[in-house]
Amino acid sequence: MRIQRSYFMIGLLLLVADATPALAQTAGPQLGLGTGDRLGAATVLRHEPIFGVGPHTTWRGGWGVEVEIESVGEETMLPVEVLYGVTEELTVTAVLPFATPAAGGDLGEVGLRAKWRFATRFSPGQMDALAILGGVAFPRSTADGAPKGGAITMLGLAMGRESRRWYYFAGVRGIARLSDEGFDPGDRLAVNIAWGIRPRRTEYLAPDLVLLVEANGIAEGRSRVGEAFVGTSGGRRLSLAPAVLFSIRNVMLKGGVNIPVWEDFNDPARSAPTEIIAAVEVHW
Repeated sequence: MRIQRSYFMIGLLLLVADATPALAQTAGPQLGLGTGDRLGAATVLRHEPIFGVGPHTTWRGGWGVEVEIESVGEETMLPVEVLYGVTEELTVTAVLPFATPAAGGDLGEVGLRAKWRFATRFSPGQMDALAILGGVAFPRSTADGAPKGGAITMLGLAMGRESRRWYYFAGVRGIARLSDEGFDPGDRLAVNIAWGIRPRRTEYLAPDLVLLVEANGIAEGRSRVGEAFVGTSGGRRLSLAPAVLFSIRNVMLKGGVNIPVWEDFNDPARSAPTEIIAAVEVHW
């Protein structure tokens, strides 16, 4: 495994955090912008990219459950996420896998994530935020019962701006699967940006609609067996995703389609699949 990259990512995130004193105004006990000027119909829900990452955290003591139906190529998965607000700025999430794999498909990865919103700035009708996120996932097995590989680790940075009308997001994540029995899968660098709009500004109790357009890029390093690189591994791809988020108070319905528009893989027979997600999310 390549530990040096993880140290580099940690150093980069700490440098960004140290360079943003203007955002060091914490949110305190507020949800949104305080009494009389909320960010929309469901500030407590995660108005974030569906295929990327954003900086949103839930309130202290808050719970949330999200159930997804995710289709990637010929495989359909049903991941369930349970999140809890440790503090206003720290949220932890457990990911429980349920899947219907094709032959040789993955049966899912039990995961744990944490997100620390270390900087927040409020201004009239608007909120800016920065967050560090990290996590680990443990593959269970392939459909034939064979081991899937080593644990997967993730470290990233997310930023976003939410207002009564507009949404802007950007995120970067370094993803590494630890080596297993001499096989070292290539690390990944995932980058996402997103733009959103609330077509109609609504009150808190009214149904709320937000539309998003996401751009998601992934660069994959080459895998190794021992000291030898696998020549057909690694590559790059870019996808665009229209998405919709519809909420009523503490319940949100959301979905999107992540469509590959450009790819450059070292394996000429490989192609990136289209990814479809539909989900329901509840907070209390």
